[in-house]
Amino acid sequence: MFGEPVTEPSTVADREGFLTDGYVPLACGTCGVAVQVKKNSREQTSIQWRGSARDCTVFAADGADSALRPTCPRLMESIARAAKLGTVPVPEGIQEGTP
Repeated sequence: MFGEPVTEPSTVADREGFLTDGYVPLACGTCGVAVQVKKNSREQTSIQWRGSARDCTVFAADGADSALRPTCPRLMESIARAAKLGTVPVPEGIQEGTP
């Protein structure tokens, strides 16, 4: 039923897998903020902040609410660099330009 907590074992396992499987730890090359990153394709990136987004120096410098803005461009550069180096895996068989 809508609004009920998920209790079916397979659904709980699927949810946990979606939230944790494939994520790798990464620190921003600019400010060192810690995140967990997962690439499902070259274009799609999932990011889970390990601490507060307020620890990001770019977010702190402009004072905007981090929940209302896109991800930090410096962090995205760090993720792109890590993906290029293979630190953050990108699934094989994904062609450039494929969503």
